Amino acid sequence: MTAVFPMSFAQQRLCFLHWLDPSGFAQSSARCFRVTGPLDIAAVRAAVDMLVARHEALRTVFPLGAHQHVPPEGCGHVRVLDVPDESEALRQADAVVSQPFDLEHGPLLRLTVLRRAPETHYLVFSMHLLVADGCSLQVFFEELAIAYRAAVTGEPVVLPELPVQYVDWAAWQREQLTEQRRAELSRWWRQQLSGLPLVLDLVPPRRAQGRGRRMHRALPSEAVTAVHAFARSERQTVFTVLAAACGAVLGHRAHRPQVLLGLAVANREPPEIERVLGFFVNTVALRVDLSGDPTFRELLVRVATTLAASYAHKDLPFEQLVAELAPPRDPTRSPIVQVNFAYHPVGTVGVLALHGCSVTEHPRDFGTARFELTLRVEETGSGAGIVWAEFDESVFDTGFIDSLLSAYESVLRAVAPDVPVSRLLPARSATERALTRIFAGVLGLESVGPHDDFFRLGGHSLQLIDVAVRVRAELGRHIGLRDLYATPTAAGAAALLEQPGASR
Repeated sequence: MTAVFPMSFAQQRLCFLHWLDPSGFAQSSARCFRVTGPLDIAAVRAAVDMLVARHEALRTVFPLGAHQHVPPEGCGHVRVLDVPDESEALRQADAVVSQPFDLEHGPLLRLTVLRRAPETHYLVFSMHLLVADGCSLQVFFEELAIAYRAAVTGEPVVLPELPVQYVDWAAWQREQLTEQRRAELSRWWRQQLSGLPLVLDLVPPRRAQGRGRRMHRALPSEAVTAVHAFARSERQTVFTVLAAACGAVLGHRAHRPQVLLGLAVANREPPEIERVLGFFVNTVALRVDLSGDPTFRELLVRVATTLAASYAHKDLPFEQLVAELAPPRDPTRSPIVQVNFAYHPVGTVGVLALHGCSVTEHPRDFGTARFELTLRVEETGSGAGIVWAEFDESVFDTGFIDSLLSAYESVLRAVAPDVPVSRLLPARSATERALTRIFAGVLGLESVGPHDDFFRLGGHSLQLIDVAVRVRAELGRHIGLRDLYATPTAAGAAALLEQPGASR
């Protein structure tokens, strides 16, 4: 008999978002793997069936309402298709991932095996977040490998019994979040975010339509090694260094002294849920304070302090924080945070291994975007890294994202403890680069940073005339002395010149 349980807070929000957008793209994840070798499809089916029996989340469904329904048994959804070549395999992969999920009837885990040749297959996993968050995917692939090996060799499956299931954790979460605790958390978050604009204007407002796209930039191993060494020397975590650099770049682009980053917190402290599948993640807002142009060391201390405090108050479900702050409804923005940041050290993204076969991931741009922008640093087994940008292409164009990734890499390569953050940031545009050169020439300096104050560098008011003259001569643009006096940085002057309607 099907059992009925209350949803967790996160499940309620996911279901609501899914019902708003039944395509489900923004609330799902997909992975594609190329498998070379004697893949045993019957063993794949048996392994998936075993995991569906082991994890209630894989057979749970969500009729319209506030409850989740867990059937007592179920089987995996594995489909096999024959394809003539790799091009058709990848086209089929895109097609199966684009199929919407049926929350009411399931399945919420789908595996499609694309058979190109007897020993060449593509495995396409498509999962709704209600089934598995990022940590769950790692567990799923580890246990799938164990179950597959057992099915191929005829050996017994050796996995520890699960002490609890996801519905147990959902009930426990509600018990822990008493009205008093919720009020304490709400009060802290209101104070933490007081006075902060809850919209980050990286680009002019456009309606986010969930049309996802991914781009990436490689970080060579020497850059990754340098970041780790810098973190150790400053007695900070690698995550703190990466998040601080990300906040610095975003603040620079948005001309904001403070920015909010969304962090996906695993929420898996009770040891009983370490191997349980489900959506445990909560979004936490991290305040990155760039005011006063701190040195990078000062910024690290600020971020580390705020991060510890935010984690200590992470138990307020994000959807309740949104309800508490009640920001103005804006269909062009996600509420409170529009940019998410994540860091995945080696071995934390879920690697698939199948007995007797060679498995390599085939990265695909499956067109999902859960936020307007997610920046994710992923470290590889070779010691190198990749910076991924998952973004809504209805909000950002590829040129902007490429320049953002380039700026982030530049900051990571240039980090030094006693250098002001503004000096680490590359010029934002061709206009800004030209103005840094003009400022340096007028002041007789070798170089000027985009946020360096003209007067603090030794300039005086009459020299602004020389700046204005050179701007007109070299850029064919006009900028008034009053504007230069009020905004005496290359970045500020460039922003004025780049405004729509600025004189030419």
